[in-house]
Amino acid sequence: MRSKTPFLLLLFVGWFGLFEVPALAEHRATRLGYPSTRFAKPLSTPEDLRDRFRDPKLRPDIAWVLRDWGWQGNLDDLYRAAESAPIADIKIPIGGRMPFMTTRRDGKPVVLKDVLWVGSEPVPAYAFNFVSNGRRYRCVTPKPCSNFYVEDLGPDKPTLKLVKSAPTDSNLCEPYEVVLRVTNPSPLPATDVKVVDALPPGTKTIDGQTSLSLDAGTLQPGTGVEFRFKIVPSAATIYTNIAQATCAEGITADASAVTSVHAPKLTLECNAPGQVIARRPAQLCLVVSNTGDAPEPEATISLPIPAGTTVTNPTEGGVVTDSAITWVIHNLAAGASQKLCASFTKPELVEMSFAPTLQARCSPPVQSQCLTKVVGVPGVLMEVVDLQDPVQVGEQVTYDIKITNQGYIPITNTQITCILPESQEFISASGVTESHLEGRNLIMQTVPTFAPKAVLSWQVTIRAKKEDDARFNVELRADQYEQPIHENESTRQY
Repeated sequence: MRSKTPFLLLLFVGWFGLFEVPALAEHRATRLGYPSTRFAKPLSTPEDLRDRFRDPKLRPDIAWVLRDWGWQGNLDDLYRAAESAPIADIKIPIGGRMPFMTTRRDGKPVVLKDVLWVGSEPVPAYAFNFVSNGRRYRCVTPKPCSNFYVEDLGPDKPTLKLVKSAPTDSNLCEPYEVVLRVTNPSPLPATDVKVVDALPPGTKTIDGQTSLSLDAGTLQPGTGVEFRFKIVPSAATIYTNIAQATCAEGITADASAVTSVHAPKLTLECNAPGQVIARRPAQLCLVVSNTGDAPEPEATISLPIPAGTTVTNPTEGGVVTDSAITWVIHNLAAGASQKLCASFTKPELVEMSFAPTLQARCSPPVQSQCLTKVVGVPGVLMEVVDLQDPVQVGEQVTYDIKITNQGYIPITNTQITCILPESQEFISASGVTESHLEGRNLIMQTVPTFAPKAVLSWQVTIRAKKEDDARFNVELRADQYEQPIHENESTRQY
């Protein structure tokens, strides 16, 4: 095969190929990089490629190749791109068509046009793009032989640049502003420029739109248009907002911005004593806490006042009406708490129920509840009076016993026992309950419930048996007293 087909050595980088030259213009290449004729090494890095285009010994051959191909571009544009343009790794596929390639015949360069790669596998190559005289080109260099060819990509197009800015962090309570700026940094005008922004799910503009199509018109070289709008988020989360700019020339540009939306979250705690004595003030305190990750601009706390209750000493800022106390808290920071207190006084023995509520601008409404039981204390006045004093031996004397419940609660299981001295003899007894005598003790029947302000009374008559400075003793026992209550009356017997 090699003896029948001439070897074609490509110009400045040692391309070796086996070509079949049919009657048509097409050339078929099967191998690359013939060592005996190559005077440029294979490429290993992008920097190797840049060095080839920097080499002053190779530039005349580069100019001749492009001129012979009929290229209308500017060599300086090619050299500048070779120096600084991004270089990509590509592969020339089997069946890939190259617009031209060079070889040597009799020591002179020859340009072969329309070269088809028909080797056994794709060829690794480096490629970079550049613009010259209003057209776009791609320069491709196979790595094994360090040759190059240039592809015409068509007329140059304008470029678009889209920049989107939005706050990194925002509060759920407030809309946040997004700014889109589309510019044309190219030397060519861009026509019918539009910016489309499909807002992230869960957001909308302040006028309710969920997608925007913004018209920038024609952008002349170096000009731009800025759009501003505000987004209303529906939840505390991370929103990624992506926009795209397009023009009639088929150019697109994308931009995105990420905003973390934070939110306050308020809790309301109601603390009241389990019980309080009637007519004494019970201090109730509310604790408002922000457990979220953003400040709460404004929260209103309302504490209804139980009927018949007197309110005193509300925390500063509390507004007291006939039905409720109201506080307004401004700018409660994340992690902060505020305590609100007031005192309530109730004369009746009831259960005071408190049901405070909280309404906020950003945080969801919350409510709480606590109870205070108003209790009374027992208070007993026991009076024992002899209706005659002194008493002559053999005569009778009556003792008047009166028990008054001066407290605020009923007294239960009240039992009265009269203890007679040895110098006295029991005659009779009467009163609110029956009684019976056990030795020297006169025991009245138990009173199950003794209501507040009620009075119990008995009369006990005795006979003086002998001279004595006698003591008529009365003892009271009840559930509300751990120890008995004693009262005695002295009677002089002569």
